[in-house]
Amino acid sequence: MPPRKKGEGAVPPASGSGEGINALPDSVIHHVLGFLDAKEAVQTCVLARRWRHLWQSASSLRIRRRSLMDVSAFLEHLLLLRAGFKYPGCNINEQRVHLWVQYALLCKARVLKLSCYLYPTFEFDDLPLVSQHMRILKLFGAVLKNRTCDFESCPALERLHITDCSLSCVRKISSKSTKHLSFTSCDFENQRFRTLIYAPSLISLKLDDQEGYLDFSLFRTPVLDRMPLLKNAFVRLTHTNENDDSCTHADSSDCVRDSCNTVYGIEHDNSSSCVLLEGLSEAENLSLIAESKTFIFKRDLKQCPTFSKLRTLFLNDYWCVAPDFHELNCILKHSPVLEKLTLQLFSKRSKPKLRIEGSWNPPEIAAAISGHLKTVEVKCEVIDDKVIKVVKFMSSFYISFRLDEAEILEE
Repeated sequence: MPPRKKGEGAVPPASGSGEGINALPDSVIHHVLGFLDAKEAVQTCVLARRWRHLWQSASSLRIRRRSLMDVSAFLEHLLLLRAGFKYPGCNINEQRVHLWVQYALLCKARVLKLSCYLYPTFEFDDLPLVSQHMRILKLFGAVLKNRTCDFESCPALERLHITDCSLSCVRKISSKSTKHLSFTSCDFENQRFRTLIYAPSLISLKLDDQEGYLDFSLFRTPVLDRMPLLKNAFVRLTHTNENDDSCTHADSSDCVRDSCNTVYGIEHDNSSSCVLLEGLSEAENLSLIAESKTFIFKRDLKQCPTFSKLRTLFLNDYWCVAPDFHELNCILKHSPVLEKLTLQLFSKRSKPKLRIEGSWNPPEIAAAISGHLKTVEVKCEVIDDKVIKVVKFMSSFYISFRLDEAEILEE
């Protein structure tokens, strides 16, 4: 191979002539700088005169503790010289974090993500967040107190995601603007009454007490206020070992907790005395999952609201208890326009292996309870006695199944 001439194949030098990376617009360079460590991004100021201040307007700056001898001092200087930052966290004091959060809001940040997993006892000041510009807020591993959960001073907030957080003594979580709200593995610590969630503009809701990083559970399931615009909702109440909403007598009609207001704990103006179902009653697509000891749904069903817009419904085996299938029967009777029902009949520790589909097949003269229900899907491990009983019960809705045509699901 002949020797390469000097300069041949080399990357063109950056210059003001429009060659190389200098030919890119500022917005693209800002985006690229957002992938660098903050220290490296700042060092680009020596590349050329044009680069002297570009890092200050980067879309984000990443702070990695392992690359900085004194991360706190560096970050505070950084905040004074640029308009925003992205910080994954380290073991520093709460006053600094509060300072950074307030600075981000003053800089009109539209997205704020705060992860406190390396500082699991971090507590927000009992003060509301105030921002006219923040649209997305994501909080991980923090302790939120009363006024911190009042988001009325964030009128542009549309997405609120709270994960592995402890909501300490919170009476009300309020946001008129939020459209998408999720609580995952959070601990509602109000000992006396349930926390009220007021979010009238919600389109989607996720309330999930699955095991998380800090192993929180829904200590006292919150009360859902009316959500007239709700389209999609997912509620899972399965963490029952240390949960105040579980009871070994949950299946008993004579449970002593039935009349115990301190346990049921609804203080707010809720004429139906429902914890969850009234707030979910205007959803179009709904998933409800619970363990057998959870008594919230069983109590709510005694004053079951009408799900006037519900089109698709997903239920686990909590709702399918023989011989009378009371819970399943009740919610179907209150879902007049339901079109598709999916039943999950297997342990939470296993995976479905079979899917059985049933279709509406009424006699010529018949009045089904739900005239719109056309399809029922059953997911199970095997076709056992439990599945057969559910299939027989669904025949009262004129749903016919072909068990010999069960579909085998991929692992």
